[in-house]
Amino acid sequence: MWLAVFGVLMIGIALAHFLFGQVTYIGGGEVNATMDSDLRFLNVLFVAYGAAFVWASRDVVGRAREINVLGLLFFVGAIGRVLAWILSGAPTPFYVAMLIVEFVIPVVHYFALRMLTTSSPAGAPASG
Repeated sequence: MWLAVFGVLMIGIALAHFLFGQVTYIGGGEVNATMDSDLRFLNVLFVAYGAAFVWASRDVVGRAREINVLGLLFFVGAIGRVLAWILSGAPTPFYVAMLIVEFVIPVVHYFALRMLTTSSPAGAPASG
C-alpha cells in the first residue's frame, strides 16, 4: 500500500509542477523560459517515475529488483541536490528536509524488501 501511495504522491507533485510551473517550487523564484520548459519536460518523467511505483506496488516481492532500481534513482537524485547545494548554495529548509527523506526512503525500501524476499512463512519457499 505504501508504494502505491508514494507513487501517487510523486504523480501529484509532478503534475502540479507540470501544470502550474515554477510557482509550485518552494523558494524557486523566477525562472526564464528555457528553465520553465525544461522543468515541465522533466516532470513528465517524474510522472512516469510515480507510475512505476504504482505498477511495482501490485507485486512487491516479484518486482523487488525494480523497486530497488527506483530507489537508487531517488538516492542519486538526492546526491544531485547535494551537488547543487555545494555549487549553488543552500536550498530552502524544505528542500534540506527533502534531502533527508530522499536519502532515507530508498534505504528503508531496500531493507524492507530484503526482509520480504528472504523470509518466508513456515514451510513455504522464500520468494525472489
